[in-house]
Amino acid sequence: MKRRSPVPAPGRRPSTRRVSAALAGVALAAVTAGCEVNSPLQTQISYQPADGVSANVGDVALRDLSLIGDGNGTVVVNGSALNDGQQEVTVQISAQADPNAATPPTGSELQLKPYEQVSLATRGLQLSQVNAKPGRLVPVKITSNTGGTTVVKVPLLPATDYYSTVTPAPTGS
Repeated sequence: MKRRSPVPAPGRRPSTRRVSAALAGVALAAVTAGCEVNSPLQTQISYQPADGVSANVGDVALRDLSLIGDGNGTVVVNGSALNDGQQEVTVQISAQADPNAATPPTGSELQLKPYEQVSLATRGLQLSQVNAKPGRLVPVKITSNTGGTTVVKVPLLPATDYYSTVTPAPTGS
């Protein structure tokens, strides 16, 4: 006995379910293929991967620059400095002067040999007359004898957690 296979009648249209499923599949493929448009790769976005900020003054590169203290006077300069040049450099760091202040703030000075990198907190660099609450950005003036001057807004962080050991040096009595 010979079996007959059912042959669809000519002119029969595909079912609505099949068409809807096919369209949904095409739409899903189009939406998921373009997901990077709304969410770019994070590795292509430049950002500061630290608590502090970066600044360059001539051949001197300052990284993870932050101020540690309670914001009532003296704060410690934290971060690292690298002299990427072939000559010795003098770097001066101070809080930007308030035009209404009676006396200008004092800062700190640092000598860097060619290709020398140092931790600023271990050098005892301090700024005076910084009156801001922790969490605020403080304008800091950085001057290099070979690269000019720049002003950068540096975060003021409290001396807590891993900054608890970064404190101002005791003053003489």
